[in-house]
Amino acid sequence: MIVLKEGPPSVTEEFDALSPLQPLNRLRRRAGTKLEIEQSFRWVTDIDYRDGDQRRHLLNVLECLETKPDENGVLVTTRFRWVTDHPIRPARVVPLAEHGGRCRWKIENEGFNVQKNGGYGLEHAYTHNWNSAKVYYLLLQLAHALAQLLERGSLLRNHFPDGFGSAKNLAFLLLEAWRNQPLEVEPTTRFQIRFDFDSS
Repeated sequence: MIVLKEGPPSVTEEFDALSPLQPLNRLRRRAGTKLEIEQSFRWVTDIDYRDGDQRRHLLNVLECLETKPDENGVLVTTRFRWVTDHPIRPARVVPLAEHGGRCRWKIENEGFNVQKNGGYGLEHAYTHNWNSAKVYYLLLQLAHALAQLLERGSLLRNHFPDGFGSAKNLAFLLLEAWRNQPLEVEPTTRFQIRFDFDSS
């Protein structure tokens, strides 16, 4: 599931042109604890698309118009569109939208938000060299993944049963540990550090 925002114009135009010709590809539902959210879905399958290397793809596009009250009770409509290679049938529309498209959007936005505003410096222009930028981003992704493993894994749970506050606190504690606590092994001795996750 890929978010289709301004997306390839050919895919958006094809969706807008074909959707009125497929009136059966529609689904409406109400959601929310008080059924205050109205969702209107429509979809088009097998849109022919050629990428920059002229490879042919058959894409499916799913759209959701969601209308819900804002904090002042005013009804606001938001449009979501996704491209997928999953087959779209009426029974699969809601799971694809809710557990595919929207969850992916949330994960991507939260991940990018942490990388931009959580001390990783994603938006900083460290270089003008494209290869160096790609290497930096790969290292940033690795650092973010390791930080999440440390935060959510059981490796630190024994030492910090009540948690350690923010990610910034964790970074500070790790830095202080590395600066002040020598490793209790001989430098010539081989050893491994493993991540140990609690399955519960």
